[in-house]
Amino acid sequence: MPNDYQAPTVATIGEFFTAGGLLMWPILGCSVVVAGLALERYLSLRRARVLPPVVRDAVEQVVAGRSEVIEAGIAEATAPAARVLAAGLRRRGFPLADVEKAMEDRLAEETANLRGSVRGIHLMATVAPLLGLLGTVMGIADSFAAVEQTGLGKAESNEALAAGIKVALYTTIFGLFVAIPATLVGAHLTARVRRLAAAIAATTAPAIEALAARPQGAGAPIAEGTHAA
Repeated sequence: MPNDYQAPTVATIGEFFTAGGLLMWPILGCSVVVAGLALERYLSLRRARVLPPVVRDAVEQVVAGRSEVIEAGIAEATAPAARVLAAGLRRRGFPLADVEKAMEDRLAEETANLRGSVRGIHLMATVAPLLGLLGTVMGIADSFAAVEQTGLGKAESNEALAAGIKVALYTTIFGLFVAIPATLVGAHLTARVRRLAAAIAATTAPAIEALAARPQGAGAPIAEGTHAA
């Protein structure tokens, strides 16, 4: 008996998407979420926004013993590096360990905030291929169910099974297409957060000893309980 069966071919992205079935939509949703989160993080992780030049100038003023000149401005600033320096300013006159811990704790909080949306990118990079695998498993199950009705061993049923498995694999392919770039973007953003956190720590470190030193004009050591708030 002549074999007239032809396996389905996918010529366009639209046909590829349609052939993959309903689970292609949530995978597409994962790609949209990744794109949105990545754009938001790239805009938020600009060095000028995280560590503006005004913070470097403020640290120089603190080191020069003029912290009162910049204290009010730094307290109102919204840059992550400014908030780290402000945490130290609030402990001005305290022991060195207290000033250092206050700034380190604030830096840890700011680093977690900077890393915030990156976790969502890593999550989508994990979910997308799992959705693709689920689509493949469901597609293969449907293919075997169809073959079970026609009988295994016939040329037509064998080719139909192969074609069905091929189409079922489209969801896994699409899931990997989303997951691989998402993983790379997430790794790049994570590395950028680490570099920015290190830059903040290096920039604000010189202010620690200056803030812990005895305030200018004090003729005697600060009495216990009279530390600045």
